[in-house]
Amino acid sequence: MEEVAPATTRRGLLASVSAVTVSSLAGCSERFWSRAENVGPDQVSLTIKTVPADDDVAAATIMSRLRENFREAGIAVTHEPVPKPDIYRDVLLEGDYDVFVLRHPGLDDYDGLRELLHSDFVSELGWQNPFRFSDLTADDLLEQQRLTTGDDRREVVAELIEYLGETAPYTTVAFPTRIGGRRDALDVDRPPRCSIEYLDLMSRQLDEGPREGPLEVGVFGEGMAERLNPISVDYDGIDGLLGLLYDPLARRVDERLLPEDEDTDERDSTYVPWLAEEIAWDDSSDQLRAEVTLREGLEWHDGESLDANDVVFTMRLLQDTSMGEIEDGLPAPRYRSRQTVIETVDVLDSRTVRLSFGETVRPVAERVFSLPVLPEHVWGPRTNVVADHRTEVLTSDNENPVGSGLFELETVGMDEIVLEPFSDHVFRDEDADRPDVIEDFSQFSGIRFQINPNVGSMLDSLLEGDIDVTGDNVPPGNADAITGHDEVSAISTPTDSFYLIGYNHHHSELGNPRFRVILSRLIDRSHVVSDVFDGFADAATSPGSLVGLSESEFDVDADIPILEFPGSDGELDVELVRSLFQDAGYRYEDGSLLG
Repeated sequence: MEEVAPATTRRGLLASVSAVTVSSLAGCSERFWSRAENVGPDQVSLTIKTVPADDDVAAATIMSRLRENFREAGIAVTHEPVPKPDIYRDVLLEGDYDVFVLRHPGLDDYDGLRELLHSDFVSELGWQNPFRFSDLTADDLLEQQRLTTGDDRREVVAELIEYLGETAPYTTVAFPTRIGGRRDALDVDRPPRCSIEYLDLMSRQLDEGPREGPLEVGVFGEGMAERLNPISVDYDGIDGLLGLLYDPLARRVDERLLPEDEDTDERDSTYVPWLAEEIAWDDSSDQLRAEVTLREGLEWHDGESLDANDVVFTMRLLQDTSMGEIEDGLPAPRYRSRQTVIETVDVLDSRTVRLSFGETVRPVAERVFSLPVLPEHVWGPRTNVVADHRTEVLTSDNENPVGSGLFELETVGMDEIVLEPFSDHVFRDEDADRPDVIEDFSQFSGIRFQINPNVGSMLDSLLEGDIDVTGDNVPPGNADAITGHDEVSAISTPTDSFYLIGYNHHHSELGNPRFRVILSRLIDRSHVVSDVFDGFADAATSPGSLVGLSESEFDVDADIPILEFPGSDGELDVELVRSLFQDAGYRYEDGSLLG
């Protein structure tokens, strides 16, 4: 009886094609021609970029551990510390790196993986595929998860996670706990980071009643308000500041800030209408649609009316910041993946907008509503093309932001940023139908961000009573400074943000998935959490967490080698590591790893 060859699955076919694609990108041709010319291979050489310890001690320490382990593995490695604004330019805008260690702000949905990895974004800017990763199988699964919901979607994501464990386009190290401090007069158990957390904090009733003065928030660093562009990828200012100035159609609110009887979606969060009074979904036809009705009486900070035209303008501007002046368009690099689900956006009347989406499901489409709405009369004149094929929309520092948020900018100085109440905001009316999360807003007259030169001076300000709460993360090594004091308490909360090691796939060796998988094993994640974070973090030790999904829901039944550190207690087993590289086709000479 003639044997029948096993059927070729779609994934198997795609994987084989991807393997060919990856190989072509992995520098194989360069190695082939160099060997053909009888030129001996060179030692594998890599440069790691991260921020200095003064900017982020955890990132700098992870880099240091990684550098030493790479060296022990025989790799010629150098370290290049780059200040925060510059490293965002090098990594997210110019792709000028081999390996980087940075803190990612976190994924708000499974679809966040699409903007990180889809080949559609391989030549774009920002957190849209900064790795230059191109893989047909990954693309296929990233598209599939947009078409399903519930358990079906989770199955697709689980398959994607398994595949990424085999290819390691990047790897996650840990999810840090956000640490902060507060004066005990404040009823808050988590340090604020995003705008909705500040608004929630300012809605908590005080024992002494509403305060006539502002909420005093301590931050530290330099150039905190040099760039107030809400769609810029290299913004390095105060977390949550721009979200207080610019309102979206709906805000994503963590379930911990919602009433106990409020339903939440599959990602333990929900979108609460904000500028929108109502969002009506229509999925009765083949195309998903949403009709958005704006609240009455919306205004911009300069007194101009906010209407449906501003919403449509914003959506179109983010899709093409030149508004048709550049032939192929020039999309805003921030929020890029969210824009791609929109097919059309139209004004129905002054308060009503209809959005039509491409092939997708509601949990993916609703992310669009969290985009900051921009005033057409301010940003329309900025669509002109400037140097380097960029528009003023992308290059503007936006020194005098005009938003529609509950606060407007009053003062920007070297040592403070002051936000004053926007008295004409619809939610300032006590009779307004406010979202539950800000039902008792506001217990303060404004917000003052006190800018300190370093974390130590920020904590001194807290202990001396000059600030109410810290707005910047307190490194674990400084946490003891705010414990054991009267009237001051340490507060903390888990976060979705994560430290990752990113690889530039255009590097001759880093295009090889087997090489990346081994590199990804050369950091002891559990040891990093105990030794670097003093336990104030969760190690990425599950398949889902390796790609940045902090929840431990994915029980992927697969062998994920990245989870196995070749050593113990942070110490590398050098012989084992060398055998791993040799099994992958590399060789050693005098202790040097040769490509």
